[in-house]
Amino acid sequence: MTQNHSIVVGGTRGLGRALVELWAEEKGDISVIGRRLPDASVPPLREGIRFYSVDLTKIESIAPAIDEIVQAAGQISRLVFSQRFRGSGDTLDGELDVGVKGTQRIIDYLVSKDLFAEQCAIVVVSSVLGQFIAAEQPLGYHVTKAAQDQLVRFYAVQLASWGIRVNGVAPNLIEKETGREFYLKNPELKRHYESLIPLGQMGTPRDVANAIDFLCSDRAAHITGQILTVDGGLTVLLQHSLGARPEIRPM
Repeated sequence: MTQNHSIVVGGTRGLGRALVELWAEEKGDISVIGRRLPDASVPPLREGIRFYSVDLTKIESIAPAIDEIVQAAGQISRLVFSQRFRGSGDTLDGELDVGVKGTQRIIDYLVSKDLFAEQCAIVVVSSVLGQFIAAEQPLGYHVTKAAQDQLVRFYAVQLASWGIRVNGVAPNLIEKETGREFYLKNPELKRHYESLIPLGQMGTPRDVANAIDFLCSDRAAHITGQILTVDGGLTVLLQHSLGARPEIRPM
């Protein structure tokens, strides 16, 4: 695949930012969509990376931004969604509007205007909470992640004839930059988490970025409609095995 122009939605922080940093190591234009522009004090990664502030809940905000993005850098060869609702109010409505409808609005607009390059790849950053429950996360987050997984499958079928592949990644227990200070203050919790993970360590944003990069590459040319779990093997363990100390787990 010739990778000339990539869009990362939600690329100003977290997993999306890690992907932008990874792709900044190669040639090509990168357009980053976020709720707000990055702080002016943050030095740019390199030339050819542009940032756009877009309200994903409104097509009247999305359409002119997409037109400007394409006019500046051309058709889209890679499109990644890593956004999350950060506002106040009803988290269910907000999460669905940003995480699901926002994704739909962008994809549908790009399709309607024929703005995808040939052999384009789309990746949606979902979560293992599309299948499992974490008590610390609200209902809206769980429902949105489950809906995103089905959105991936739907568009994988609908866009296949266009030569567009659509996949998802589902991370779990990723040590993000925003949580690093928390784990430094709570090392026993981090050690506990890592004792549960078969690979023995928490994932990093770069681990997720590498998975996305693979799904967007020619190496994944015959993969579409799939959700790739990135969790060090944690979700393949039965619950009673998770409760056992590592040294007494049966082999």
